[in-house]
Amino acid sequence: MSTRRVRQHVNPLRSTLLNIELPDLGLKDGVPLDVELGSAEAHLMLELAEAHPERQFIGLEIRAELIRRANRQAEKRGLQNFKNVFSNISVDLPRLFPPGRVDRFFLYFPDPWFKKWQHKRRVIEPSLAQGMLRALKPGGEIHVATDIFDLALDAMAALESLADAGLVVNLVAPWRFSRTRPVQARSRREKQCEAQDTRVWRLAYRGLTPL
Repeated sequence: MSTRRVRQHVNPLRSTLLNIELPDLGLKDGVPLDVELGSAEAHLMLELAEAHPERQFIGLEIRAELIRRANRQAEKRGLQNFKNVFSNISVDLPRLFPPGRVDRFFLYFPDPWFKKWQHKRRVIEPSLAQGMLRALKPGGEIHVATDIFDLALDAMAALESLADAGLVVNLVAPWRFSRTRPVQARSRREKQCEAQDTRVWRLAYRGLTPL
């Protein structure tokens, strides 16, 4: 049976996606929390949830069909520690998590929006970096991966501005990319890049002081 095509790019600034009702995340007190921004089918989170039943995993995604697919997979695998939920991370992140609640953020292969007039739709910007830092525990980590060099530089500029303020530290060195994967689990796009021998640009930061 064929799988229905899902739109690959969604404009996060569309009026119908602003001020949406927040989902129930079902956060568990005292359980380490990992969050993926733009989780799509949540290959990364599903693998991690299987490997680490002692942690909780939340995927945030804007495409409803992909959310349903991931949650069906979680149910099929009997995973109780994962949920993929509808969210517009461009505006919702500060409302979703209390300060200092998240242990690790993953932002993997976000939409590139190549055309210059579309760049305002890119999620990697200072406001998102600040939103992650507010929700991050002191000592928590932010991991970014993309095969688009310009996006990697945008992300690094946003995070290095926080590093200059003494709020985060680059786990390699200032303005340096990481050469290692932080976890063994991989997203669907990451698997494709490996199969095609495509360079993946990685960033790894640790939060020092919450906003």
